Amino acid sequence: MKASALKRQMDFEVPVNIVDVRERDEFQEAHIEGAKNYPLSEITTWIDTLDPTEEYVVLCRSGARSTQATWQMEAKGYKVVNIEDGLMSWPGEVVRGGNGQ
Repeated sequence: MKASALKRQMDFEVPVNIVDVRERDEFQEAHIEGAKNYPLSEITTWIDTLDPTEEYVVLCRSGARSTQATWQMEAKGYKVVNIEDGLMSWPGEVVRGGNGQ
């Protein structure tokens, strides 16, 4: 999925569970409102805490880390969608600060 498609879903108030897998300092610099920060570098500590009945939209800066996280989440049975072009292509506003959890 492209970042612009996610933005359209959010504009129509379609509920989404956004997992931002960038590092904590990157997340604090800018993130999508409502996103939760689960760094890829810590995936072994959080992957089993997610609700297996939910679908997750996974993103990072450019799509590389979110692709890795998506593969690992799919292997655990989660329903996931990767934002292939990442936050770099996000057409909306971003939030600064916060820890995301």
